[in-house]
Amino acid sequence: MLAGCATTPRQTPPPYLDEPPPLVRPESLKEPPEQITRRLTTEEQLAELARVVAETRVMPTLGKGDVLSISVYDEPDLGIASVPIRPDGMVSFPLIGDVAAAGRSVDELTATISERLARFVIAPRVAVIVTQLNSLNYTVNGEVTKPGVYPLVTDVRLTQAIAHAGGFKQGQFRSSSVEVADLSTAFIAREGRVLPVDFTRLFRQGDLRFDIELQDGDYISIPSGLSQEVYIVGEVNKPAQFAFREDMPMSRSLALAEGFTREADLSRVHIVRGALSNPSLIVVNFKQVLNGNAQDVQLEPNDIVYVPPTYLSQWSQMLNQIVPTITAIQTGIILGNTVGSDGN
Repeated sequence: MLAGCATTPRQTPPPYLDEPPPLVRPESLKEPPEQITRRLTTEEQLAELARVVAETRVMPTLGKGDVLSISVYDEPDLGIASVPIRPDGMVSFPLIGDVAAAGRSVDELTATISERLARFVIAPRVAVIVTQLNSLNYTVNGEVTKPGVYPLVTDVRLTQAIAHAGGFKQGQFRSSSVEVADLSTAFIAREGRVLPVDFTRLFRQGDLRFDIELQDGDYISIPSGLSQEVYIVGEVNKPAQFAFREDMPMSRSLALAEGFTREADLSRVHIVRGALSNPSLIVVNFKQVLNGNAQDVQLEPNDIVYVPPTYLSQWSQMLNQIVPTITAIQTGIILGNTVGSDGN
């Protein structure tokens, strides 16, 4: 019997009977996304708005197509009226010929004409009046009656800009007219920076402290409350706007952007929720989501998924990258719709 036991191979149970099955991490044990949910108070927004407006304030300069009237006190023969700045940036004035006007302020042009006229007139007193500022403009896009590019002919405030665009667009719901603009996600951008303007407080509650004066190049975006889109931007191969669908997790949605660039930092994917001027942020480690060690995030309408480059670390820097992309996408959609409606 001992010999038989020695020659009989020992039967061992299969490994899966000796070892416990692999541990499946419950969702609650996965690394949650970092939620940066503190939003600025109204007073903090106003303080930040005053700071950004001061930083971005520029003295308007003349440009091609602007129309000028120039006069010299007590010299009626030297005046010119309603003369446009030529495509070469020059205006022609009696006695002194062509004068460079484009790119100069009114005071600078006045000083130049006065200096050159001093060779012919004793102590000339020159007055330059801008009758049309055709070179300055701002853009209103989205749910207004007449979206488009508008000339910044005179001082224009935000409420006036919306009025010039025909006000917010109206739609029909259950036989009643309703406003379709989503003011909670509206924004105004200046030089690629979002100004912390609370559109809801301004237009719904009449808080005129947010009624800022516009500058050349300002971009106003009024999204639709009826639209269902998400944006995927940043270090992806195809930044774009996509239709929102129910059950739209971030991980699956990123596939719509057709891959990432070499600079993509997948450990810090940002989901921007709410108004760009005062958003809530969710930061997700996409690598850990793919490994099953971090929670995925269900997207909501109007979310912006931003994949930052490795060299950016501050939110303000990232925002400066997001805004031009969003405006370019929106502008491209507008142009595409315009071409389509023209049948070209």
